[in-house]
Amino acid sequence: AEIARGLHRRTGALEFKHGQEAVTEADRRIEQLLRRRIGAAFPDDLIVGEEYGGPEEGNMPGRRVWQIDPIDGTLNYALGLPAYCTSLALVQDGQVLAACIHQPPTGDTFTALRGAGSFLNGERRRLRPCASLREAVFSFQLKSGGAVMAEAERQHRLCLSVMKVRRAGAVALELAWVGGGLYDGLLGSFAGRVPAWDVAAGLLLSLEAGAVATDFQGRPYRLGGPEILVGGEKVVQEMVALLARLDDASD
Repeated sequence: AEIARGLHRRTGALEFKHGQEAVTEADRRIEQLLRRRIGAAFPDDLIVGEEYGGPEEGNMPGRRVWQIDPIDGTLNYALGLPAYCTSLALVQDGQVLAACIHQPPTGDTFTALRGAGSFLNGERRRLRPCASLREAVFSFQLKSGGAVMAEAERQHRLCLSVMKVRRAGAVALELAWVGGGLYDGLLGSFAGRVPAWDVAAGLLLSLEAGAVATDFQGRPYRLGGPEILVGGEKVVQEMVALLARLDDASD
Protein backbone atom coordinates (compact mmCIF):
# COMPACT_ATOMS: atom_id res chain seq x y z
CA ALA A 1 0.00 0.00 0.00
CA GLU A 2 2.82 2.41 0.84
CA ILE A 3 4.51 1.79 -2.51
CA ALA A 4 1.27 2.32 -4.42
CA ARG A 5 0.33 5.47 -2.52
CA GLY A 6 3.85 6.86 -2.75
CA LEU A 7 3.98 6.56 -6.53
CA HIS A 8 0.31 7.33 -7.25
CA ARG A 9 0.07 10.22 -9.72
CA ARG A 10 3.87 10.26 -9.91
CA THR A 11 4.34 7.22 -12.14
CA GLY A 12 6.10 8.99 -15.01
CA ALA A 13 5.82 7.61 -18.53
CA LEU A 14 3.25 4.86 -18.83
CA GLU A 15 4.58 1.64 -20.35
CA PHE A 16 2.65 -1.05 -22.19
CA LYS A 17 3.21 -4.78 -22.52
CA HIS A 18 1.45 -7.31 -24.74
CA GLY A 19 -0.15 -4.54 -26.77
CA GLN A 20 -2.58 -2.64 -24.53
CA GLU A 21 -1.64 -3.91 -21.04
CA ALA A 22 -0.38 -1.02 -18.92
CA VAL A 23 2.50 -1.44 -16.47
CA THR A 24 4.22 0.96 -14.04
CA GLU A 25 7.23 0.89 -11.74
CA ALA A 26 4.82 0.40 -8.83
CA ASP A 27 3.59 -2.89 -10.36
CA ARG A 28 7.12 -4.25 -10.39
CA ARG A 29 8.11 -3.00 -6.94
CA ILE A 30 4.95 -4.31 -5.24
CA GLU A 31 5.33 -7.75 -6.80
CA GLN A 32 9.01 -7.90 -5.83
CA LEU A 33 8.11 -7.04 -2.23
CA LEU A 34 5.33 -9.63 -2.03
CA ARG A 35 7.57 -12.30 -3.56
CA ARG A 36 10.24 -11.66 -0.94
CA ARG A 37 7.81 -11.79 1.96
CA ILE A 38 5.89 -14.85 0.74
CA GLY A 39 9.11 -16.66 -0.11
CA ALA A 40 10.47 -16.03 3.38
CA ALA A 41 7.27 -17.14 5.13
CA PHE A 42 6.37 -20.09 2.87
CA PRO A 43 9.57 -21.30 1.19
CA ASP A 44 7.97 -24.50 -0.15
CA ASP A 45 5.14 -22.69 -1.96
CA LEU A 46 5.22 -21.55 -5.58
CA ILE A 47 4.68 -17.93 -6.60
CA VAL A 48 3.15 -16.66 -9.84
CA GLY A 49 2.71 -12.98 -10.57
CA GLU A 50 1.55 -10.79 -13.41
CA GLU A 51 4.89 -9.04 -13.88
CA TYR A 52 7.39 -11.87 -13.35
CA GLY A 53 5.37 -15.00 -14.13
CA GLY A 54 6.27 -18.26 -12.45
CA PRO A 55 6.85 -21.98 -12.99
CA GLU A 56 4.44 -23.15 -15.68
CA GLU A 57 2.22 -20.23 -14.68
CA GLY A 58 1.52 -22.04 -11.42
CA ASN A 59 -0.02 -25.13 -12.99
CA MET A 60 1.58 -27.62 -10.60
CA PRO A 61 -0.65 -30.44 -9.27
CA GLY A 62 -0.66 -30.74 -5.49
CA ARG A 63 1.43 -27.61 -4.93
CA ARG A 64 0.26 -24.45 -3.20
CA VAL A 65 0.58 -21.46 -5.51
CA TRP A 66 0.41 -17.79 -4.56
CA GLN A 67 -1.16 -15.70 -7.33
CA ILE A 68 -0.14 -12.02 -7.29
CA ASP A 69 -1.63 -9.11 -9.19
CA PRO A 70 0.44 -6.22 -7.82
CA ILE A 71 -1.88 -3.57 -9.23
CA ASP A 72 -5.20 -4.56 -10.73
CA GLY A 73 -6.47 -1.53 -12.62
CA THR A 74 -3.00 -0.32 -13.61
CA LEU A 75 -4.32 2.13 -16.18
CA ASN A 76 -6.59 3.69 -13.55
CA TYR A 77 -3.60 3.90 -11.23
CA ALA A 78 -1.40 5.54 -13.86
CA LEU A 79 -4.12 8.06 -14.69
CA GLY A 80 -4.49 9.01 -11.03
CA LEU A 81 -7.88 7.32 -10.57
CA PRO A 82 -8.66 5.51 -7.28
CA ALA A 83 -10.16 2.28 -8.71
CA TYR A 84 -7.17 -0.03 -8.31
CA CYS A 85 -6.04 -2.67 -5.84
CA THR A 86 -3.45 -5.27 -4.97
CA SER A 87 -4.75 -8.83 -5.24
CA LEU A 88 -3.28 -11.94 -3.61
CA ALA A 89 -4.67 -15.48 -3.62
CA LEU A 90 -3.48 -18.90 -2.50
CA VAL A 91 -4.52 -21.65 -4.93
CA GLN A 92 -4.11 -25.42 -4.85
CA ASP A 93 -5.35 -27.76 -7.60
CA GLY A 94 -7.73 -25.15 -8.98
CA GLN A 95 -9.26 -24.33 -5.59
CA VAL A 96 -8.76 -20.91 -4.02
CA LEU A 97 -7.85 -21.38 -0.35
CA ALA A 98 -7.27 -17.80 0.78
CA ALA A 99 -7.66 -14.31 -0.64
CA CYS A 100 -6.74 -10.74 0.17
CA ILE A 101 -7.51 -7.63 -1.87
CA HIS A 102 -6.40 -4.21 -0.63
CA GLN A 103 -7.50 -0.88 -2.12
CA PRO A 104 -4.91 1.72 -1.04
CA PRO A 105 -6.92 4.90 -1.79
CA THR A 106 -9.76 3.86 0.55
CA GLY A 107 -7.79 1.67 2.95
CA ASP A 108 -10.32 -1.14 2.41
CA THR A 109 -9.06 -4.69 2.83
CA PHE A 110 -11.15 -7.65 1.66
CA THR A 111 -10.17 -11.08 3.03
CA ALA A 112 -11.49 -14.62 2.84
CA LEU A 113 -10.52 -18.15 3.84
CA ARG A 114 -12.17 -21.09 2.15
CA GLY A 115 -15.10 -22.20 4.31
CA ALA A 116 -14.68 -19.33 6.80
CA GLY A 117 -16.55 -16.43 5.20
CA SER A 118 -15.80 -13.15 3.44
CA PHE A 119 -14.74 -10.02 5.30
CA LEU A 120 -14.32 -6.30 4.64
CA ASN A 121 -12.02 -4.57 7.12
CA GLY A 122 -12.60 -7.45 9.54
CA GLU A 123 -16.41 -7.33 9.31
CA ARG A 124 -18.28 -10.35 7.94
CA ARG A 125 -19.93 -9.53 4.62
CA ARG A 126 -22.66 -11.20 2.58
CA LEU A 127 -24.25 -10.53 -0.78
CA ARG A 128 -26.65 -7.64 -1.08
CA PRO A 129 -30.29 -8.81 -0.93
CA CYS A 130 -31.35 -8.88 -4.58
CA ALA A 131 -34.48 -10.67 -5.76
CA SER A 132 -34.00 -10.36 -9.53
CA LEU A 133 -31.86 -8.96 -12.33
CA ARG A 134 -34.17 -5.94 -12.52
CA GLU A 135 -32.97 -4.94 -9.04
CA ALA A 136 -29.29 -5.73 -9.64
CA VAL A 137 -26.22 -3.52 -9.84
CA PHE A 138 -23.94 -5.35 -12.27
CA SER A 139 -20.45 -5.00 -13.67
CA PHE A 140 -20.00 -6.03 -17.29
CA GLN A 141 -16.47 -6.86 -18.45
CA LEU A 142 -17.10 -7.69 -22.09
CA LYS A 143 -14.65 -7.99 -24.94
CA SER A 144 -15.48 -6.44 -28.28
CA GLY A 145 -14.91 -7.98 -31.67
CA GLY A 146 -16.67 -9.99 -34.32
CA ALA A 147 -19.76 -8.37 -35.83
CA VAL A 148 -19.59 -4.94 -34.21
CA MET A 149 -23.25 -3.99 -34.55
CA ALA A 150 -24.47 -7.39 -33.36
CA GLU A 151 -22.17 -7.26 -30.33
CA ALA A 152 -23.28 -3.71 -29.55
CA GLU A 153 -26.93 -4.82 -29.63
CA ARG A 154 -26.15 -7.78 -27.36
CA GLN A 155 -24.40 -5.57 -24.81
CA HIS A 156 -27.27 -3.07 -24.98
CA ARG A 157 -29.76 -5.82 -24.16
CA LEU A 158 -27.63 -7.00 -21.25
CA CYS A 159 -27.43 -3.49 -19.84
CA LEU A 160 -31.20 -3.06 -20.08
CA SER A 161 -31.73 -6.28 -18.10
CA VAL A 162 -30.33 -4.88 -14.84
CA MET A 163 -31.09 -1.87 -12.66
CA LYS A 164 -27.66 -0.23 -12.96
CA VAL A 165 -24.39 -0.97 -14.75
CA ARG A 166 -21.00 -0.14 -13.28
CA ARG A 167 -17.51 -0.73 -14.63
CA ALA A 168 -14.48 0.47 -12.73
CA GLY A 169 -11.82 -1.09 -14.96
CA ALA A 170 -10.42 -3.44 -12.30
CA VAL A 171 -11.98 -6.90 -12.38
CA ALA A 172 -10.38 -8.17 -9.14
CA LEU A 173 -11.62 -5.12 -7.26
CA GLU A 174 -15.11 -5.40 -8.71
CA LEU A 175 -15.31 -9.08 -7.74
CA ALA A 176 -14.30 -7.98 -4.24
CA TRP A 177 -17.17 -5.49 -4.32
CA VAL A 178 -19.56 -8.36 -5.10
CA GLY A 179 -18.18 -10.24 -2.10
CA GLY A 180 -18.39 -7.09 0.00
CA GLY A 181 -22.09 -6.64 -0.76
CA LEU A 182 -21.51 -3.53 -2.88
CA TYR A 183 -22.33 -4.99 -6.32
CA ASP A 184 -24.87 -7.72 -7.05
CA GLY A 185 -22.93 -9.45 -9.81
CA LEU A 186 -20.25 -9.44 -12.46
CA LEU A 187 -20.26 -10.84 -15.97
CA GLY A 188 -16.95 -11.09 -17.80
CA SER A 189 -15.98 -12.33 -21.24
CA PHE A 190 -12.28 -12.32 -22.06
CA ALA A 191 -10.10 -13.22 -25.01
CA GLY A 192 -8.55 -16.60 -24.21
CA ARG A 193 -7.48 -18.04 -20.88
CA VAL A 194 -7.80 -15.67 -17.92
CA PRO A 195 -4.75 -15.66 -15.62
CA ALA A 196 -5.63 -16.78 -12.10
CA TRP A 197 -4.11 -13.62 -10.62
CA ASP A 198 -6.92 -11.61 -12.26
CA VAL A 199 -9.87 -13.40 -10.67
CA ALA A 200 -8.81 -15.93 -8.00
CA ALA A 201 -8.93 -13.64 -4.96
CA GLY A 202 -12.14 -11.89 -5.97
CA LEU A 203 -13.73 -15.23 -6.80
CA LEU A 204 -13.20 -16.60 -3.29
CA LEU A 205 -14.39 -13.35 -1.71
CA SER A 206 -17.63 -13.62 -3.69
CA LEU A 207 -18.18 -17.33 -3.07
CA GLU A 208 -17.62 -16.97 0.67
CA ALA A 209 -20.20 -14.15 0.72
CA GLY A 210 -22.81 -16.51 -0.74
CA ALA A 211 -22.35 -16.07 -4.49
CA VAL A 212 -22.23 -18.74 -7.16
CA ALA A 213 -19.82 -18.62 -10.10
CA THR A 214 -20.51 -20.14 -13.51
CA ASP A 215 -19.67 -19.77 -17.17
CA PHE A 216 -22.27 -18.35 -19.55
CA GLN A 217 -23.96 -21.76 -19.88
CA GLY A 218 -24.43 -22.09 -16.12
CA ARG A 219 -21.64 -24.63 -15.61
CA PRO A 220 -19.41 -24.19 -12.53
CA TYR A 221 -16.64 -21.71 -13.22
CA ARG A 222 -13.11 -23.10 -13.39
CA LEU A 223 -10.05 -20.90 -12.95
CA GLY A 224 -8.69 -19.87 -16.33
CA GLY A 225 -12.03 -20.00 -18.12
CA PRO A 226 -12.70 -17.12 -20.55
CA GLU A 227 -16.27 -16.55 -19.31
CA ILE A 228 -17.24 -15.78 -15.73
CA LEU A 229 -20.61 -14.95 -14.18
CA VAL A 230 -20.77 -14.27 -10.45
CA GLY A 231 -23.69 -13.31 -8.23
CA GLY A 232 -26.54 -14.64 -6.14
CA GLU A 233 -28.04 -17.91 -7.35
CA LYS A 234 -31.31 -16.43 -8.64
CA VAL A 235 -29.58 -13.53 -10.38
CA VAL A 236 -27.11 -15.89 -12.05
CA GLN A 237 -29.90 -18.21 -13.20
CA GLU A 238 -31.76 -15.28 -14.77
CA MET A 239 -28.61 -14.04 -16.50
CA VAL A 240 -27.80 -17.50 -17.90
CA ALA A 241 -31.34 -17.72 -19.31
CA LEU A 242 -31.02 -14.25 -20.86
CA LEU A 243 -27.67 -15.11 -22.44
CA ALA A 244 -29.21 -18.25 -23.95
CA ARG A 245 -32.07 -16.21 -25.44
CA LEU A 246 -29.63 -13.69 -26.90
CA ASP A 247 -27.55 -16.49 -28.41
CA ASP A 248 -30.66 -18.06 -29.95
CA ALA A 249 -31.73 -14.71 -31.39
CA SER A 250 -28.32 -14.19 -33.02
CA ASP A 251 -28.30 -17.59 -34.79
